Amino acid sequence: MEDIRLIRRQTITAQVITYILDLIKKGQVKPGERLPTEKQLTEELSVSRTCVREAIKSLESLQLISVRPKIGAVVLEPSPVALINAEYLSTSAFMQQADSLIEFRKVLELGLVALAAEKATEADWTKMREVLAEQEAALRIDRSTPEGDLRFHDAIGKANIRFHKAVAGATRNPLAIMVLQAISEPLIEVSRRTNEMPGVPEAGLRQHWAIYRAIRENNPEKARHAMRLHLQAAERNAHILESKGQSTAGARHSDRKVPARTGDSA
Repeated sequence: MEDIRLIRRQTITAQVITYILDLIKKGQVKPGERLPTEKQLTEELSVSRTCVREAIKSLESLQLISVRPKIGAVVLEPSPVALINAEYLSTSAFMQQADSLIEFRKVLELGLVALAAEKATEADWTKMREVLAEQEAALRIDRSTPEGDLRFHDAIGKANIRFHKAVAGATRNPLAIMVLQAISEPLIEVSRRTNEMPGVPEAGLRQHWAIYRAIRENNPEKARHAMRLHLQAAERNAHILESKGQSTAGARHSDRKVPARTGDSA
């Protein structure tokens, strides 16, 4: 039952993202203007505050909105890349594009990790250990409250992408760093969703340590093997999440849906 609730929450959060994104794209809330408040969105869409907060946090990380104290969420001037990444987080796109993202990562990161094993310096090893320490600290966050749960997923997702950026940085290839930066938000979102599954965050940390040790040993083949296992695990987790979502689709049809705006098709 817990897994079903997680899937439903993730789906509703994606619907809230799509709803807010629609407001921005159609100019119903323009750059510089405030979004409806958390309370207004909760009441208007008949969703939980947790789902609204997760949606707002995702859109803020994409730099589509800025959350300001005593003001609320203000729409920023959207860049084409931010809009593309936001579309990726929408309800229909996520799982279909997750496969494409992982496939691309296999092409990119298996080569990068081997190169990092050849070129990494003491400074690179230190950076990787620092990120691994951040990941370990994230695992100790108290998740017994919705706020703690959000802090956990924010911290673990960011630490995850920082580790992969550290690996890319060790290659001394500026294009590799630029490409990983371009896909960082989708990576964080995949991490956030799959890390809700029991045991996944801990397994991810162990896999990162295995990658680090191979790089530390200057062993390109061992590093490629460790990264391959890590990406295969990410692929399995995404498919498990997708299959659970499909298995609960029938149960969700009776749930209240995020309503279409006036004039929109149902």
